[in-house]
Amino acid sequence: MENFKFSYDKEDDNLFIYLESQKSEGAVEMGNFVFDFNKDEDLVAIQIFEASKVLSKIMPKIIELANIKNIKMEIANFRNMTAVRMFIDTDKEAFMTPIIIPKIKQESPAL
Repeated sequence: MENFKFSYDKEDDNLFIYLESQKSEGAVEMGNFVFDFNKDEDLVAIQIFEASKVLSKIMPKIIELANIKNIKMEIANFRNMTAVRMFIDTDKEAFMTPIIIPKIKQESPAL
């Protein structure tokens, strides 16, 4: 399990979760998520647009994103997908949510 850095833009309601030591070599956008991968196809960042709305649908309780203290992720790569268990800690509680990301084998036009 790795500790990820994060930043939350309350005005735009965007949550950016990233490994500080890794560089993105490509990204996949799926709905309100952007998943960044390094050259070895390992997940190195996730950006969530409208994060309050999205996380309230996939987490057991609604959390105030400004109160997040720590984010850790367990990542398992399979042949055609990446499975993520995201652990979010606040002052009062800890939450876990799974995210499944299909592998897409095409380069991002943005890079």
